[in-house]
Amino acid sequence: MDMERNLLLLVWFVCITTIYFLVPRAKAHEFVLCFLVCQAVGWIVEVLLVQFDLVAYPLREFPEASDLNITFKVLWTPVASGLYYIYRPRANKLTKCFYFAAWISLLTLIDGLLAANTDLVDYVHFHWSLMAIVLSIIFLSVRGLAGWFFRDRKVFRKEANER
Repeated sequence: MDMERNLLLLVWFVCITTIYFLVPRAKAHEFVLCFLVCQAVGWIVEVLLVQFDLVAYPLREFPEASDLNITFKVLWTPVASGLYYIYRPRANKLTKCFYFAAWISLLTLIDGLLAANTDLVDYVHFHWSLMAIVLSIIFLSVRGLAGWFFRDRKVFRKEANER
């Protein structure tokens, strides 16, 4: 269990330093919106997965309060979602699809490795390929909601110039 707890602390450290060093000040508002939307959507999806006994989290930060792993569902995935959104390519559709597939593949690989090698995630009636679908749904919903929210860029530029 010590390895898992150290891994959780490492994830917190990496996520906080990543936010500090990789989120540009000009895009901080986009990152924060994506972060919060991903937390909301991801939390709903994870609660459903846990309640239907598809996924279990044997080691949790707050075992009396929640059946979810807070580090990965409230910090890790939202940070990844925010970084995905602010660094998304504006090029052709093939580049966008490759970028999306690379992010989903990387996060699915990390989740699968955690399930196979640690007690942080236990796939009860679940498969890693379904996690790719779940992450895709989360990322696409975050992208859609953030795109809808920031659809009129002139409003945000005008507000920034008024300060």
